[in-house]
Amino acid sequence: MRDIHQHLWRTRWFVPSILFVLFGMLYAITASPDVQAGDSAEFQLVAAIGGVAHPTTYPLYTLLAQLTTWLIPFGTVAWRVTMLSVICAAGAVALCAVVLHQLGLSRPAALLGALVLGVTPGVWNAATIAEVYALLLCLSMCFALAVCRFAAHPTQRNANAVVLIGVLGCLHHGLFVLCIAPAGALVVMATLRRHGWYLSLLPLIGVAVLGLLPHVYPLIQFARFGPFNGEDYALPTTYFWGAPRTWSDVFDLLGGGVVRRGIFQVPDMATAVSMSSALARRMGYEFGPVGLGLGVVGVGYMLRMQWQRSVVGLVVALPAVAYVLALGPHIGDWPTFTLPLLLPWVWAVSVAADLLVARWGYMRLIVVGLIVLTLIWGGLRYRVSAKQHLTLYRDFATAVHQTLPANAVVITHWEQGMTLLYLRYAEGLRTDVWVDVVEPGDDAWLARAQRRYATNTVYFVGHDASVQGIPVTRILDTPYADLYRLDSN
Repeated sequence: MRDIHQHLWRTRWFVPSILFVLFGMLYAITASPDVQAGDSAEFQLVAAIGGVAHPTTYPLYTLLAQLTTWLIPFGTVAWRVTMLSVICAAGAVALCAVVLHQLGLSRPAALLGALVLGVTPGVWNAATIAEVYALLLCLSMCFALAVCRFAAHPTQRNANAVVLIGVLGCLHHGLFVLCIAPAGALVVMATLRRHGWYLSLLPLIGVAVLGLLPHVYPLIQFARFGPFNGEDYALPTTYFWGAPRTWSDVFDLLGGGVVRRGIFQVPDMATAVSMSSALARRMGYEFGPVGLGLGVVGVGYMLRMQWQRSVVGLVVALPAVAYVLALGPHIGDWPTFTLPLLLPWVWAVSVAADLLVARWGYMRLIVVGLIVLTLIWGGLRYRVSAKQHLTLYRDFATAVHQTLPANAVVITHWEQGMTLLYLRYAEGLRTDVWVDVVEPGDDAWLARAQRRYATNTVYFVGHDASVQGIPVTRILDTPYADLYRLDSN
């Protein structure tokens, strides 16, 4: 029996498979059970009705979300879309163990690193909501594994895998372009420098084109339903963010559109210091004192003894830091963009574990102790990471729809509006109600109501600040947002 256990432990995919199952169960049990708000609700909506999301339209995520809703035959569409994040995050944790072992670390150290990654609040959060970041993490780990295999065995097949995953990742999210792709390119170039160029370009071009195919999806949707009038997200015909009027507008959305222009600024010294301090606190929140300490030891050792590998880690980490600094504190969800920072730190944690074992021995004692401490830290973060009781958004949207009279118009913010739109178009709730999603800073709500809905009963969803200066009566007060009726003159 002991020989069987040892054989299983040494089997390449045994431990990663166990990790995938365990973290898949953990994330699925603690995932948000229903429709969410804002971007997450939009992704759930476009997966349900075949729409196109906000820039950069995220077609790969949309197509995979649609596939997930078809493959899982039970639960609400919203929950099934969230299961894509569960699968991707669990896959990323499993692949993390494989990649760390490929990097020369022992299997126990690789297991520790994967566990550390899996219980970080950032990854746990990404795994339990309908968002693009779990897929980003999974693509990053797939790319890292492909690069490691190419570095060990520089064959045409492994090169094709690097290019295919690299193109998919770069087109999926800008963080992959800035943080993950350059590190992979650095390793590939170093490998080719040692072996010389011998690869055939035609297969590489072919797989690169294959990686572009998901971006045909928004083009097909525009060809089917467009052109649009630039308003109302192309509703009720379909959902297409921005309702582009021309093909030029569509390609602009694929490149980021107006949403992405101007969001990055060179920080002044005070902002840089403030955001750097916030980043340090965020890393402490993610890894805890043990993870931070091990990471510092691992980084120090790699800088001193493995400087070439430390360069690869820095190529991942430094652009991520610059990205966050350029966003600044006015972007409320900036901690989400620290995910790439977790990867080199997990690598450093695993290096430190192997270093401790090499210096002091007692492998089982040290590794088991570190694993126990890691799981304890993850348990302490359970309350902020778990979302299985998060029904707030459906409760809110259902209450609003039940309160509204027939043929009402609701003007609302993006965050609440996407939830209302999901229930209206994905589940067919209150199809007589028109939901107008617009921020008051983009078009003043009172003027919009008077201009577009002079003959309708108009309601607003938001907070007191949203309707300041507008003659309204509060109709519904909920923990998430309030419903106001526009008073007639």
